[in-house]
Parts: sequence; structure tokens; C-alpha cells
Amino acid sequence: MGKRSVPERLAALAVLESRVSAEHPGYERIRADMEMRLAGYAGEKKADFYLEEARLKENPVVLKDVMVPSGGRFVQVDTLVLHPAFVLVLEVKNMTGELYFDEATGQFYRMKNGMREGMRNPEDQLNRAVAATERFLASIELPVRVHGAIVLASYNGLIIQGPVSRPIFPVDRLPGYVEKLEEENRAILKRTNLQFVTDTLDLLFRERQDHYLRWYNLAFSDIKLGVRCPSCFRIGMERGHGRWICKNCDTSSNDAHLAVLQEYRILFGGQITSSDAQRFLGLINIQSAIRLLSSSSSSQYKGNQNRNRKWTILDEKYRLEKFINHLMYKKKL
Repeated sequence: MGKRSVPERLAALAVLESRVSAEHPGYERIRADMEMRLAGYAGEKKADFYLEEARLKENPVVLKDVMVPSGGRFVQVDTLVLHPAFVLVLEVKNMTGELYFDEATGQFYRMKNGMREGMRNPEDQLNRAVAATERFLASIELPVRVHGAIVLASYNGLIIQGPVSRPIFPVDRLPGYVEKLEEENRAILKRTNLQFVTDTLDLLFRERQDHYLRWYNLAFSDIKLGVRCPSCFRIGMERGHGRWICKNCDTSSNDAHLAVLQEYRILFGGQITSSDAQRFLGLINIQSAIRLLSSSSSSQYKGNQNRNRKWTILDEKYRLEKFINHLMYKKKL
């Protein structure tokens, strides 16, 4: 089924949380959003593990953290399972406490440590994702029913009052649920249909560009510049004798700048000039930036100008996984 890559929005929030001052008015919202998405990512990885345990006659195509177009906007789908016999949207929640779906009001809340906390309703989120997926499939001439389920990734989440319209179950029930879907439904989609859905969603997502700085009212001057240490993850490595040196933990690295270029790509887009690279990497002169960009397989040179050259930064989010895993370890997720 393939490994789940770090969601771009989570990566952007993790970068911002570490590069924006705690005194900035938007910092607390950045931190809260990052922690929410970090917990969600941990839950989705757990659901992936159990999904792979399902004993199915036909192997499904599993799309992870996919954005489905909906009326000029996009709806996030945690996991989209494409099988010849069914299409399934999974809304994965890594929640703890006693969980209540109030049918009369449509509200969702949890009781934890004696406190009642209102939250976004997972049933409404799932219904929106299912409807968007059905509309999208119909738009590419595949009008099929889309199933949906809420999966609880944490065993400390107890369902006291369940949803009305959708099934909800703990993550270890997921294999049996998808096995039952295969048994109860006949094949309606061909392998070529599944590949076409995958390719179309991938193309639409690549055309989408988020503007994270605008969301949190940030300017370039609000971003802490410099190269992040791949060991202690502090920002501010120094360049000397062809290597990056961390003054905090004495780590040296030849290519620590490659992950930082991914940070730049996520925040500012895939194009970078030599002068922007010099500033963002904290280099003394522009020649060093040109040498690093020219020698890297992660960036491609565009144009033939001699001054302020421009490069394309390739999409290599996997270079940020070590940093994200470090944050998950700190949060004990």
C-alpha cells in the first residue's frame, strides 16, 4: 500500500512553529494547529498498519491525505480506499475521553477529566468528504456509491453516544470492516478506473498552492532564517570547510541544507533565487548559495542569467520526516 508521506500542511505548521517567535500574535494558533495535525498524523499511521492486515482477494489502491476537489475548493480525505468492489473514505480520529455525538443538535463533544469540550463533528466531516468524493467520481464519469467510516486510533477514546449515519469503531476492527465490504459488494470498477482516479487527483493536487504565511498573517521577516541541525533540530548551523556545523550539539553534516530547501519550498513555493537561498540558509555570500544549489540533485537550474539565478526545488518532503518523527516522539504520539 505504500508508506504514508508527511502531509504538506503538517510539515508547514511544524516549520512555522519552529521558525516563528512565540511572541508573534499568530504563534499560539500555529502551535495548536500543529499539535492537532500531529496527533491526526500519528492516528492515520496506526490506521495504515491495521489496513494492511486486511485479507482481501483484490488488492486495493490506498490514497493517503488526499485533497478532493469540491466546488472550487478542496476537501481533505484522511484515507481513500479504491477497490474494484467499493470506494471507502476513512475519517481517522486520534481522540481520548468519552465521546458524544448529539443527534438532536448535530454537535460533537467529549468529556475528559471532568471537563466538557466541544469539537468539530467527525460525522459531519466524513459526510462532507464522502459527498465530495462521490461528486468528483461522477465528474469523471464514475458514478459510484462511496462508503464512509470513522476510525478511532486511540484506545482511550470511548464511544458513549455514537453517530447516526456512519459506522464508528476502534482501529483494530478496520481489517474486518474492509473484508466485509469486499464480501458484500460485487466488482464495479476496473484497474484502469482506479489508476485514472489516482492520476487525476494527483494532477489536481499539484496545481494547488497553499499560502501558509497569509493564513497566519506572517511576513518573510517573521521567519527565523538558517539551517536546521539534523540531530538536535536547532536552527543556526554554520557553514565552514564544506560542511554544516551545529554549535549546540557538535553535529556536522554535508547536506543539512537539503531538508531546509524543502522547508522553503513548502512555505514560499518551488522556485528559489540564489539571493533568496543565501538569505534563507544564512550564508555569508551568494557564491556559496550558487555552489550548493548547482551541486544538488534536489534543485534544477532554470534560465541562463548570471546574476540572481533561479532554481526549481524538487518535491522531496521525505527529507522532513526525521524532524516530524522527532516532534511525535516529544509528544509521545
